Amino acid sequence: MSDRVFRDIVNAIRKQGPISFAEFMERALYGPEGFYERPPVGDDGHFVTSPHVHPVFAELLLRALAELWDHLGRPDPLPIVEVGAGDGTLADRMIRLAAERDLPIAYTAVERSPGARERLLGLDEQRLEVRGRLTDVGSLEGGVVIANELLDNLPFRRVRGTASGTVEIRVGVRDGRLVEVESPLDAEIRPLAPALRPGEEAAVAVGALAFVDELASVLRRGYVVLIDYGSVASGRRANQRSADGDTRRTGDVHGYRRHTVLEDVLSKPGTADVTAGVDFATIEARAAANGLVDHGPVSQRAALIALGFGVWSQIQQERQSRLMAEGSGSHAVRIFQGRSRASLLVDHAALGSHWWLLLSTPSLPTPAWHRAASADSSA
Repeated sequence: MSDRVFRDIVNAIRKQGPISFAEFMERALYGPEGFYERPPVGDDGHFVTSPHVHPVFAELLLRALAELWDHLGRPDPLPIVEVGAGDGTLADRMIRLAAERDLPIAYTAVERSPGARERLLGLDEQRLEVRGRLTDVGSLEGGVVIANELLDNLPFRRVRGTASGTVEIRVGVRDGRLVEVESPLDAEIRPLAPALRPGEEAAVAVGALAFVDELASVLRRGYVVLIDYGSVASGRRANQRSADGDTRRTGDVHGYRRHTVLEDVLSKPGTADVTAGVDFATIEARAAANGLVDHGPVSQRAALIALGFGVWSQIQQERQSRLMAEGSGSHAVRIFQGRSRASLLVDHAALGSHWWLLLSTPSLPTPAWHRAASADSSA
């Protein structure tokens, strides 16, 4: 356990009483010695995201951005801002692929963690700008902002339905342990809290909503692609984060440590991820209130298929068969393993159930890949 994180949280509680779950997350994830002080993603970390599963994710995402580049009038270069860039896996692959395809881009990675920024700067200072906050990028004219699995980790507050009404779940300390404390709703959270029946709980995405406000403040003209797990408007299927078959309702708060799901997120703060599914309807409403155009969410499976995943998979299968016929069995096995791993990206029981939410400034068209994916998602 990170003793410093635990002490910081306990000291804050002793000074001001039980703290909000958002403040707990801020200290546990982003404070000194917090979970995100060093990038925790990857096979050797605590969880994997789509860019770590297979390089084809970056290839197809770049294809999506190339069409957005067309609609923006082909600026040279196309500004791409990745918020929550982590260890730089996606940034590195996108930059390399863009160079191979003669797509002129200027890539900026935004990471609030000093450790992550240090790692990003080590990738290639000539090709990658690194910033600590989105607002440090300045006004974005004719560009694209992307965020892959960022919203679910932005600090949120928690509420619970009781027989006497909705209460907030705050974090206190008892007998040397962090515990849940039910408290009345305050003025900030009261208008955001959903109606809940006794026993029901929800996450109120104060951090994600603030991020949408930031987006609107810097984006003068361009698109936003937000990729995460969660739920969309009623009638659409709820979606999950894990690539190992774990299924969870949106709003369930849980953690990840060494690829294992944790239910007790208050134990050993700073050593595990803390996350909850994103309520995309709330994000869409906030975006619209800020003047952004909501092109709607599509499933990752539908998006990647619209961008050519099926064709890519067929080509890989043909390569595998040809190598087997030529007697190159070991190479064929590697192709098979890569194709199997990549299938997680479009598997409804895994990462294929993520949502891609496309936003833009006014007067920009919906790209063809999104229209095709939208038809697939609603089928």
